[in-house]
Amino acid sequence: MTANVLRVKSNWRFTLSHTTVHTETAAALWAEIDCHTRRLLPRAQGEGLLAPEADLDWARQVYYALPSEALDRPGTDEEPADQDPDMLATLVIDTLLHGAGPHG
Repeated sequence: MTANVLRVKSNWRFTLSHTTVHTETAAALWAEIDCHTRRLLPRAQGEGLLAPEADLDWARQVYYALPSEALDRPGTDEEPADQDPDMLATLVIDTLLHGAGPHG
């Protein structure tokens, strides 16, 4: 799902960079993304990927912010490989689940 969000967001940067949608199409995209995310985060928490005490509303806000930050990383406009949606999705999920701390 994250890679697909990145694919859409890279083409719809202005519209999807605002949670206040400007068109019906953008509203439909946000509704679909939000629906998936609201199902994903409790599942991740139940499977132990997120702490039991994690604030899922905050985690959702962070998750929504990370794709924009991944797409706008310094230097990514110079190296097309750095815009690969699967690589960026891995970066987003690793950051959401582990932050900048050690993995393991």
